[in-house]
Amino acid sequence: MGNLDNFNPPVAFKGKYLGVLVLTILQLLNGLIHAVIGGAFIVLGIGVMSYNVYTMFYGVLNLIFLYGLWTGKKSGWIGTILISFFVIIIDVCVTLNIQVIPGVPKNAAIGEIIISLAILVYLLQPKIRKLFLHAN
Repeated sequence: MGNLDNFNPPVAFKGKYLGVLVLTILQLLNGLIHAVIGGAFIVLGIGVMSYNVYTMFYGVLNLIFLYGLWTGKKSGWIGTILISFFVIIIDVCVTLNIQVIPGVPKNAAIGEIIISLAILVYLLQPKIRKLFLHAN
C-alpha cells in the first residue's frame, strides 16, 4: 500500500484542467437534453411555445459555448458566464412568481440556479479566468 498522504489528483487531462473537462461534459449533456426536448416540444406543439423556444435555444447555446470552453476560447468562457447569469435571472424571477418567459416551471428553477452558480464560481476562479482571458 502506498502513502495516500502524497496523492495528488491529476490537474489536467490532455492539456485541459480537469474542471474544464467536467464542465464541458456536463454542458454537453445539459445542452443536448435542452435542445432535444425544446425542439421536440416545438415540433409536437406541447406546452408553452415561448418556453419551448427558450429551452431549445438555451441548449443550442450551451453546445456552441462548450466547444469554446473545450478549445480554450475566450468567447466560450464569456458565453457560458452570460448564459449562467441569464438563467439565474430568469429562475429567480420564476421563484418570485414573476414570469418573464411564460411556461418556465417553478420546480426546476432552484436546481438551475444552483447549477448556474456552481458554473460561475468555477469559471470566475482566478486561475480559470486567467486561462480564458489570455486566450483568443
